[in-house]
Amino acid sequence: MAKSKSPLFGLEASGTVGDSVVFAKWRGVQYARRHVIPANPRTVEQMKTRNAFLFLNQLWFHAPPLFHEPWAAYATGRPLTDRNAFIKFNVPLLRDASNLASLVGSPGVGGGFALASLSAQGGFGEINCSATVPQLPPGWSVDYVVFAVISDVDPHVPFTGVIRAQSDTTAPYGILFVELEEGPYRVLAWARYTKPDGSKAFSPSLITSADVL
Repeated sequence: MAKSKSPLFGLEASGTVGDSVVFAKWRGVQYARRHVIPANPRTVEQMKTRNAFLFLNQLWFHAPPLFHEPWAAYATGRPLTDRNAFIKFNVPLLRDASNLASLVGSPGVGGGFALASLSAQGGFGEINCSATVPQLPPGWSVDYVVFAVISDVDPHVPFTGVIRAQSDTTAPYGILFVELEEGPYRVLAWARYTKPDGSKAFSPSLITSADVL
């Protein structure tokens, strides 16, 4: 951008001249720049990223607060929001995917230990989920384990499926999701811990699949 002290013989100017030069003012300073026609590339690779971004954005706004919580913790102290963190983390994982097998529900925060196991059994209108936590160091405790069920769909089309989340505070940890529509689902789980210093930590999520009949 070139600063212009006296564009057009000392007169202030704005707009495009001959489709080649643009005159404008920014914060009281006149400037001139080359006229450029904005581009909107739509290559296959760019559309994969855009579609995954749109899908994740829609998924986020349908998700309940329990789904948001680990991302809010992850974004604390970083120059991004919880929603931006969720999208930025998952776009590279989903842009080439045809389902949600690689979706991350919790990135792991504060050194939270991964769950020892996750299982899910689908049935007629329901999914029964269970998880176990690992042996924890002295002073660590489990606040709860979060389970989330999400319709397993193509992440390159608008999200119109189901996403639910519930937590269990006591072992053995498990949730029964009911009144689900028939179809394939992905089940995610992660734990929230309290550390010896009183701060919170989140385990990275595990994911599995289940079919509702």
